[in-house]
Amino acid sequence: MATVVFVGEMVRAVRHRDEPRILARLVGSFEGYVSGLLVNGAGLGVLGTMEIENDLPVVLMVLLTGWCLSNIGVTAVVFVVVAQSRIRRPEAWAELDFVERHAPKYGRPPETIEEYRALQLQEWTSEA
Repeated sequence: MATVVFVGEMVRAVRHRDEPRILARLVGSFEGYVSGLLVNGAGLGVLGTMEIENDLPVVLMVLLTGWCLSNIGVTAVVFVVVAQSRIRRPEAWAELDFVERHAPKYGRPPETIEEYRALQLQEWTSEA
């Protein structure tokens, strides 16, 4: 499903590859893109096995193989862009991860030092 739903996110990731704040807000999680790679790779393996056994018509085999390959392409591009960004800008990603982990949720006021710091970082990064 990544091909149909996440092509726009792939284009957005490539356009904003040097902006961790935008990459952190992509639809879907980094783990979701990794699992998309794994699931579609496994799907290709299953399709290859079914082709060897001659269990699928050729047209269906071509369509499913194209679908899996396009999913792998979309998820691989997003995976590489986010991974490169995390390697090149670890301090920016550390701040984003800290805010994600510690910012108060559901509109409640901050109660701990970490929550106050996360709110300050969140306000600072939204202004930048």
